[in-house]
Amino acid sequence: MPLETPSPFLQTPRSAARARRRLRNRRIGTAAAAVVVLAALVTTGVLLARDALSTTAGSGAAPVSDAPAAEPTTKPVPVAVEPAEPPVPSLPATLTVAAVGDMHFDRRVKELIGREGGLAPLKYVSERLAAADVVVGNLESPLSSGGSPWPNKDVHFRGDPRGIEGLAASGFTFLSLANNHILDYGAEALADTVASLDGAGIGHAGAGVDRATAWTPSVATYGDTTIAFLSFSHILPAGFIATDSTAGLAPGRTDMAAVTEAIRAAKVEHDYVIVSFHWGVEYVDDANGDQVRDGRAAVDAGADMVLSHHPHVIQGIEFYNGALIAYSLGDFVFDHYSRKTGEAFILEADLGPHGVENVRAVPVYLYSIDQPKLVTGSEATDILERLKRISGPHGTSIVIEGDVGRVLP
Repeated sequence: MPLETPSPFLQTPRSAARARRRLRNRRIGTAAAAVVVLAALVTTGVLLARDALSTTAGSGAAPVSDAPAAEPTTKPVPVAVEPAEPPVPSLPATLTVAAVGDMHFDRRVKELIGREGGLAPLKYVSERLAAADVVVGNLESPLSSGGSPWPNKDVHFRGDPRGIEGLAASGFTFLSLANNHILDYGAEALADTVASLDGAGIGHAGAGVDRATAWTPSVATYGDTTIAFLSFSHILPAGFIATDSTAGLAPGRTDMAAVTEAIRAAKVEHDYVIVSFHWGVEYVDDANGDQVRDGRAAVDAGADMVLSHHPHVIQGIEFYNGALIAYSLGDFVFDHYSRKTGEAFILEADLGPHGVENVRAVPVYLYSIDQPKLVTGSEATDILERLKRISGPHGTSIVIEGDVGRVLP
């Protein structure tokens, strides 16, 4: 029977070397693939193993193990990377706002337009208004020659369509259509009005061909800054409320939950939100409890300014939670029959990322029955003193500086 192969460590150096070579030869076939992989993945380890094999072959040492070489002890030193500074969000631009009250273009105003043209009703104030970035008012008559009088209504307005010329020249950005006269001649006259405003590039809100349109805000853009305008009426003639399939206006007092939700939605999408309400009691100087409650609710929902009308006289101004509420801006283009109803003002303010600031009341009087004109001297003082008196209960001060009132919380 064959003899057991003696251990290499008991042979002579020469026979031991031959034995090691034979041993290596036998291993070549089975280890070739492993050597290739090791060469590709761990080059340094393979080189060290090769040197070890060579040394062993010359010195008679034991065969080198087939185990993979150890990883190098030197590892890359991580480089510290400074965290990038988070981008600083840019603030929205500060915009100047000019706001006025009720305007209709019928009756004596229509007669004026017939004599002097569409620019006549606003010609004495158009330059002052157009100097502002944002100009807001209430259009309380359709601008149309069509339609039919609304049934069971005692007063109907249908303004001369040429009135759009004065509105455009005065730089109006937004007009409220949510009031108790915008549908006086039905859906046809409302459609004519919307077409005229769209053609002149004047935004509008508060009434439309259906509910969705009436509740949709109008939006103006100034660079990266956007401002949304919403309009609602507390004065609701029968049949005037828009439905999913009929033209009409957006109601306020009957659906304040929907009003506040619409304001919140607009605030999410836009930098600033201006809200218009047509509300209050005619010829009464003081805002009632419903006006105060709903005006503040609008601010709590996200409104930056609440600019309102309908009483035909001016009412007080209030600062509330960084926003401004004008309870009634009075009449602006409107035939009137008393000194009190002829007194009004242009509300001017800076609307910026820190709230409403630099608020001014610029007094006007509606001369020749219907045309607003800037007033000075004692006439200006009389109007500002009246505004001061009725704003005091709202915690607001009016400081008279020349012919302008500085409005302060």
